Amino acid sequence: MQILYKIRGKRWYPTMPKAKHSEHGQEKKIISMSVPEDAVKGLDEWAKELNISRSELVTRIGLGKIPLNLSLESQHLGESSAS
Repeated sequence: MQILYKIRGKRWYPTMPKAKHSEHGQEKKIISMSVPEDAVKGLDEWAKELNISRSELVTRIGLGKIPLNLSLESQHLGESSAS
């Protein structure tokens, strides 16, 4: 696998190779999401373990190729951090 590098500020960081825009049989749409920094770190660690990009990780979750245990997650939906 070829390691690509992207500049951020004055430093170069390794990045994952870009997937083809129709890799999963359909065109990709560019979106923007706001998530807490801890969530970004968790997504990045998970993607690194699978040797895929963060975007590919989210794509696979959305397509159901990476299952989530929603029964545990649904217990916490709607709860604030103050409770």
